[in-house]
Amino acid sequence: MKKNGKYTLKQLRTMQGMTQEELAQKTGLTARTIINYESDVSKLRNSAYKTIEKLAIALNSEVDDIFLGFISEKPKNKEVLK
Repeated sequence: MKKNGKYTLKQLRTMQGMTQEELAQKTGLTARTIINYESDVSKLRNSAYKTIEKLAIALNSEVDDIFLGFISEKPKNKEVLK
């Protein structure tokens, strides 16, 4: 799936029609870890690159597509891409 811009982990996951549990299974992480990453971007930002890479692969995305910024406002989902 080609995406334009950055998206939160939750936005990427929902665009794939995936539950937190399904994403956890695909990545080998726990559902609790996914919940923590979705609720607090600083936890995701502080995780290992390999973990972010696993998430990107499971979400059919690139690491660069995942919002990891320091700004307080999360990106808005302007359009769900085809």
